[in-house]
Amino acid sequence: MDPKETRITTPFGARSTAAEVIDGVDLSGRRAVVTGAASGIGIETARALAGAGAEVTLAVRNLDAGARVAEDITATTGNKRLHVAHLDLADRASVAAFADGWDGPLHILVNNAGVMALPEGRTPEGWDRQFTVNHLGHFALACGLHGALAAAGSATAAPSAAAARPVGPAASATSAGSAGFPESPGSPGSAGSVGFPGSAGSAGSPGTPGTPASARIVVVSSAAHLRSPVVFDDLHFDYRPYEPMLAYGQSKTANVLFAVGANARWAGDGIVVNALSPGGIRTNLQRHVGDIAAPGVVWKTPEQGAATSVLLAGSPLLEGVGGRYFADCAEAEPVSRRPEDLTAMMVGVAPYALDPEGADRLWATSERLLAAD
Repeated sequence: MDPKETRITTPFGARSTAAEVIDGVDLSGRRAVVTGAASGIGIETARALAGAGAEVTLAVRNLDAGARVAEDITATTGNKRLHVAHLDLADRASVAAFADGWDGPLHILVNNAGVMALPEGRTPEGWDRQFTVNHLGHFALACGLHGALAAAGSATAAPSAAAARPVGPAASATSAGSAGFPESPGSPGSAGSVGFPGSAGSAGSPGTPGTPASARIVVVSSAAHLRSPVVFDDLHFDYRPYEPMLAYGQSKTANVLFAVGANARWAGDGIVVNALSPGGIRTNLQRHVGDIAAPGVVWKTPEQGAATSVLLAGSPLLEGVGGRYFADCAEAEPVSRRPEDLTAMMVGVAPYALDPEGADRLWATSERLLAAD
């Protein structure tokens, strides 16, 4: 964050839920993809977006698990516009197939899937598996879907004379969900009023109705980015001893740098990109680290953990805001060193994660790696 800029806050916070931050927002006619939507906060992110009326595709490795989640979301929201499609972020062919199979505009991409503290492992290309799944796969996915996002971002929603209406469990559902992609695109900028633009400083009041105008990419990072910058000279631990949490931290820094780089490149296409830390949530993500000792940290529910993702994905409060890192539904505070206090660490951001030059270097490095045979 530029010191000259005012830190962005919202009326929401650490205890807010995904449903609360999107209450009163109408996402009818908007299409969303949520990766890793078969578990953890991915489920609750998809549920909240569907509850607001969006057509949501669950991009998952396990189609059976995805189908069960889609059925549950339809049952709890009344929205039948749920779809399930296969995506393996460690497999370049799978990512390419997903992107190539998408038809029509895409308004929201939530790069939610991730792995944490894996034992040392490499892809067939020889890449560190955490860096591949958490960053490279999502980088390739976003680039592959850029045209669809730009098509949505360039469409201008006409202001509606009708009063905006809250969308809840009885959200409109016009077609049944199925495995694979939607057969026909939704209409950009359909029902609902246009939300007011976000700006530096406090952003509006809870329940602000409206329909966001821009296409949005939301990148789920972590406070663990404070454990490591991107080590460009040894991305895949060819020279350093492998340490699972360092590898995880590096990949999470890459997530933030991607948001900075993508926003700089694509804002002119009507696409805004932000990263976030969801906070501490006990989910299957931690299966490789066991019971984490975190004195002073108040653990969130999955519904609370998904709140910042949903805020960035759908709230008109943040219209036009991009290239930033959020935690607990507010822009994070830059820190000069990793805080000893875990609570402070949860809401801080390292300057190296927001460095435009680092973002450019990562972008070029990612393109080079993905272009190699």
